[in-house]
Amino acid sequence: MLLAGFFLTANDAITKWLVPHYPPGQILFIQALVIALLAALWLGLRGEPLLRVSNWRLHLLRGLLYAAGSFAFVYALGFLPLAEVVAIVFAGPLFMTLLARFFLRERVGPHRLAAVVVGFVGVLIVIRPGSEAMTWAVLLPLAVALLDSIRDIVTRRMTTGESSQRIVLTTALVLALAGSSTSLQGWQSLRQVDLVWFVTSASCFVIANFFMIEAFRHAQIVVIAPFKYLQLCWSIIAGLLFWGEVPDLLVIVGIGVIFSSGIYIGWREARLGRQSKITVDH
Repeated sequence: MLLAGFFLTANDAITKWLVPHYPPGQILFIQALVIALLAALWLGLRGEPLLRVSNWRLHLLRGLLYAAGSFAFVYALGFLPLAEVVAIVFAGPLFMTLLARFFLRERVGPHRLAAVVVGFVGVLIVIRPGSEAMTWAVLLPLAVALLDSIRDIVTRRMTTGESSQRIVLTTALVLALAGSSTSLQGWQSLRQVDLVWFVTSASCFVIANFFMIEAFRHAQIVVIAPFKYLQLCWSIIAGLLFWGEVPDLLVIVGIGVIFSSGIYIGWREARLGRQSKITVDH
């Protein structure tokens, strides 16, 4: 999950750089097309059939959730700083912790629930409802957070019968179809130099999603979700280096609250896991 966060930030930063030059649908279509090609090549090298899936409904659902979230995210990058977008999106692991209780029957105790509430307070600090700093654009990353949390629940169910590479492939195909539906909305001629950036961002996406899906395969969502928060650090660094985006004090405080709540959930889960192991061993 730590590696997934690093490569996702690289993909996000490249996407934000491309936003002023191309419409969101065109960006997502090209990225998805390259992602599908890379995933298909990976499956081919492994000798696996490309589209032999056990449950097409889950693949289609994951792809649609990812496409909706991707459009909202790319639009948000055009209005908000990278770190702020990512910070609001990180309400996703909080949603995921709660949804895991209802859809995956994973236990959510009072300590974890309190940490989730604190995390949402951090999101509110970043958004600042009712202030001049809040714009309609903050609704976009909030939508991404909810969509991504549902997508991750679906992913957890899929990992029992599907390879990570095939999940990435089908998601990319759905995203490419969604992006192509916007082709009549003023697509721009592709500059040759940007093709390198599209390939790089797609490669980062494939690597990130492979690590993320593998994380869901080997651990409970409530344990690994908090480690996604370290992506916030990479986003702040990228925004500062490439766009000179310096988060104000309240944004930093909000990010700190979100980060702390997620780390507390992970620390407590690890502690409870060790205690359970000791009990079993004795």
